[in-house]
Amino acid sequence: ATAAKKTTTAAKKPATAAKKTATAAKKTTTATKKPATAAKKTATAAKKPATAAKTTTAAKKTATAAKTATIAKKTATAAKTATIAKKTATNAKKTAATAKKPAATAKKATSKKPATPATANTSMKVTAAEKKLIEAYRSASGDHKKISLKVLKGEYAEASLKLLDTVGGGIGAGAESIGDSIGGTLSNLIGNLLGGK
Repeated sequence: ATAAKKTTTAAKKPATAAKKTATAAKKTTTATKKPATAAKKTATAAKKPATAAKTTTAAKKTATAAKTATIAKKTATAAKTATIAKKTATNAKKTAATAKKPAATAKKATSKKPATPATANTSMKVTAAEKKLIEAYRSASGDHKKISLKVLKGEYAEASLKLLDTVGGGIGAGAESIGDSIGGTLSNLIGNLLGGK
């Protein structure tokens, strides 16, 4: 029985040796894998800062883009404000110019005197009443000028006398002729009418 146990023990030894050899081989393989795993971990750790840096850069770009957009909006708003201000100023100028035109037109109408004809004899001396008659004559239309000349010449004597009596002119005393009377009376009447101008 002791011999049999020894034989069994001897038979087990090679198997135990084989197991030890296999265990040693596994340990060797594990030891070989450890540097590779450590290298992978090191590479992963190295990549993390780079990834973090990329994320930071992307965040900065986004922030910069947002700032640029804000600045662009402010610039556009400022441009719109400037445009509105220009339009307001232009409208104000137009309104002022429009307001000035009636005043200027009124001044021209008030200060405008009858134009002196190019062939007028400016060396002639006239009285104040005659001057007013001349100004009225120059301001009159062509038909009115013809009628006034005929009246002064006495061509409308009867009708003119009736007209003068109607408007209160009367006939001048001491007139040598109806024409002189009409001329003098008409001169006085027009002079009185124009006296307030």
